[in-house]
Amino acid sequence: MKHTIPGSARVSCTSGEPHACYRRWREVLAATEALLVVDFNLDRYWLEAAAPLPLTAIYYVSGETLAVAVTDQALVAGDLPPREQYLQWVALHRLASVAPSDPLGLAPEYIAKPWGREIWYTGVERRGVCGFASGGACTPIPWLQAALPGAVAGVPGEALVLLKILDPLPHPVLGDLYFELHERKQEVYVVTHINSDAWPDGIGYIRQGFDPRVVARYQSQEQFRADYLGAVLAYESLRRELDILADGGGTPDSAQIAREKLLRERMDSFTCMHPVRVGDVVRVPPLVPHALQHGVRAVEFQTPTYERKIVSFAQKVVTQDHWDSREAVAKMQLTPPAQAPHRVIPGSAGVRAEQIVDFPDFEVQRMTIGAGRSCSTGAGESYALLMVVTGVLELAGARYGAEQALLLPRRWRGVLAAPEAAAPLVLLLARPRAL
Repeated sequence: MKHTIPGSARVSCTSGEPHACYRRWREVLAATEALLVVDFNLDRYWLEAAAPLPLTAIYYVSGETLAVAVTDQALVAGDLPPREQYLQWVALHRLASVAPSDPLGLAPEYIAKPWGREIWYTGVERRGVCGFASGGACTPIPWLQAALPGAVAGVPGEALVLLKILDPLPHPVLGDLYFELHERKQEVYVVTHINSDAWPDGIGYIRQGFDPRVVARYQSQEQFRADYLGAVLAYESLRRELDILADGGGTPDSAQIAREKLLRERMDSFTCMHPVRVGDVVRVPPLVPHALQHGVRAVEFQTPTYERKIVSFAQKVVTQDHWDSREAVAKMQLTPPAQAPHRVIPGSAGVRAEQIVDFPDFEVQRMTIGAGRSCSTGAGESYALLMVVTGVLELAGARYGAEQALLLPRRWRGVLAAPEAAAPLVLLLARPRAL
């Protein structure tokens, strides 16, 4: 990258792997205040066959304090002290400036879906790349991961535990998610809202697994799978006819509408609908088909791998040109394992902590902190992800409201507090199992 940095500027310049360059520079640094610029190439692992991206890491040191920013723009330096030069670059290029020891804000990405939308906080893939936010600016997560020393925000080149919100439309069928399963990925949903127009009694649903009464009618699982697959394939055939018709600007006639409803209800009659209320936790293990239903909003943590098999969907699938019904039905688990009770973690008065999921890849705790109360916690040997569900969080002099999320850096320890005279604070805290 072609920077304009005169010899008189008080900036050290180099190129190479950012962590190594920063470490060597600090080992010989004599000044109490200094500025380092490192050019490097980032492997865009989330894009197939993409060329490396030229970037520049900027390190500002003042005593024991470190601030880091990353840009894809050429830098122009003047005859300014290190601090003023760093702040000028940050403001001019709208860069997130972060300290490795401080919590990092997560900027959401809104991803449209046929059934509504997803709100990503840590997603990094071809459909969208989330960022770390600071001072009204945002920098993509992989950029800062590559520059921050000590893997404080996760290992560079590796995805974070995926945190997102599922926000389906409130309309029946139109707002129902794919009925799908995963072979390796594990998920947990925490229900945060039930649309009152969709579910006036406050009870929503998730389609998960199969109706045990229907399964019991069959002499073998093989016969059940064969009949269910037949119902799915019959619906898929009509679904494709309707999708082709819609793509051509046509509309179905009354006979097609009636047949679609009949085949869809026949297919769905094999499955099981589980009621959910606000605050409920649903664990989704591998090989269990599932589909959150319309009007049920949920926070989701999941293994950061994109793999799924679509069993069925009552709309046109836009992310792939096929269903995976045959392969999925052969592998699927008919009955979800029982939802284990939450383990209550001993804590201080006015604070309730529950471990709501304990997967091999990550764990999630739900913490409820009474008004005016606080608790001390830490990120552990990796990072932690924190999302406010309800209430207000006071942390390190800042306040965060519902659906705001943070990354707590590796080995971070601090105090989470709920303000006085406020509603109880409910938050979710996820930690990966290992770096």
